[in-house]
Amino acid sequence: MITLTACAANGPQKPNPAPTDGVLTVGLLNDIGQPPDPDVYYANNGLAIVLNTYEGLVQYQNNVDTRQIAPRLADSWTVSADNTVYTFSLHPGVTFHDGTPFTSDAVRQSFERRLAVNGGAAYMVADVSSVDTPDDLTAVVTLKNPNAAFLDYLASPFGPKMESPTALQANAGADNAQTYLQTHDVGTGPYELTGAIVGSKYTLTQYPGYWGTISPFTSVELPVFSDVSALQLAIDHGDVSVSVANLPSSSLPKYQNNPAFNSDLLPTFQAALVLTNPSKEFFSTKESRTAFLQSIDQQKLVDQVLGARSEPATTLYAKGMMPDGLDKQNLSFDPTVMAAYAKTLPTGTPMVIGYASDNTNAQQMANIVAADMQADGVQASAQSFPTSQIFGWANDPTQGPDAFIDGNNGADGGNPYMWGHVFWDKTGGINYFQCDDPSTDADLNAAVLTGDNALFARAAQTYSATGCYMTLSNNKDWVVSQKWLQGVPQSQNIGANELDFSKLSISK
Repeated sequence: MITLTACAANGPQKPNPAPTDGVLTVGLLNDIGQPPDPDVYYANNGLAIVLNTYEGLVQYQNNVDTRQIAPRLADSWTVSADNTVYTFSLHPGVTFHDGTPFTSDAVRQSFERRLAVNGGAAYMVADVSSVDTPDDLTAVVTLKNPNAAFLDYLASPFGPKMESPTALQANAGADNAQTYLQTHDVGTGPYELTGAIVGSKYTLTQYPGYWGTISPFTSVELPVFSDVSALQLAIDHGDVSVSVANLPSSSLPKYQNNPAFNSDLLPTFQAALVLTNPSKEFFSTKESRTAFLQSIDQQKLVDQVLGARSEPATTLYAKGMMPDGLDKQNLSFDPTVMAAYAKTLPTGTPMVIGYASDNTNAQQMANIVAADMQADGVQASAQSFPTSQIFGWANDPTQGPDAFIDGNNGADGGNPYMWGHVFWDKTGGINYFQCDDPSTDADLNAAVLTGDNALFARAAQTYSATGCYMTLSNNKDWVVSQKWLQGVPQSQNIGANELDFSKLSISK
């Protein structure tokens, strides 16, 4: 039912009524892009489905702004002194959606299935040597090499999720059940995937045998919106209960302090980044790259574009990953350095500042930076690029722009290794321009063995000195919901821009 209660001349909009049919409606902006198979899915938009149908052994703690590992299907765990043996005590009485019990053998088979599928996040279990099962509620995971980040791998929203061995075997087909998991799930989560119409809508139905908190929402509808204006109109009319990390910062004033809506700014590991391309003539020296980064006015971009959902970054890793000060970003704002460099260039030297075509905030920031460069005599322009093309630059960085503003991105988890390896190592996946420093890579690879923060800090400072990278801002997860929806902060954790629907309720 559409409730037309938009702002009128006689006053602000009144809150839309709460549903009486047990349906929670969660708006998706664009389709999820990949099947919601936890061993295949490796993006953000579909985590709402994955994280509510599946569960891992551990997770990041909900409703805190620091990196804390919390229990999920494992009640407790121990780690050997050399970070090679992880022993998990599993929660009793948990069942999969097919009614079969969750046991330690499911841990073993879930890890094996992830390796067999070999999707984007398979690296998280690639170093597992064995999973021993001394009893049904004890799983002993032994690694081939020490890894102090392994618990973060498991807590990651993209980390291995527990899957029913019985259901996997029954629906294996010729592709390890990948076809089946396009429209079904085999998890233990609070909801089951009961409908999947690609590009249109996904439906979750409450699992009656769930071991954890049971919410009043017996089903969750996730309609797909191809246009942010249409999504915002549906929120305003009450047709969408909640939207997570979808609306542009320019809409913040509309919802903050609005009596008809909740507007929650919640902690995440997400950040806005600035990357320079050393394969381009404009940035062929580290001095030129550093001069450009020093010309970036972080405070202005936050104030004019990102607003209250962000703050200027002062560290090289995401906020909260390292003890304060160890990874300080030693880039002082000084536009005179870039202005002086620009005078050494031929008149009208071109420079392209790229941004992802689906990120309005990045577009606005790229336009501002381009205007600043033009004031220095550089023929700068802002240009959009589709995501598929952006990820292709790693194969040939010369096809990319001179610089790139990434409006919102983050590593797979909260360990410094997961951030540094992904963004700074050329094999990490999001080092678009392949700017690589071997000593940075070596320090990261050594630090992950023991969790040595001094090595992590050295790696960050060494990479920063290349002039290829800047953490522009620390971003928050912006969730807009109807006034009747309760529990949003308690349902969100720092590792994922999505909510645990089982922890949501209707205010009295």
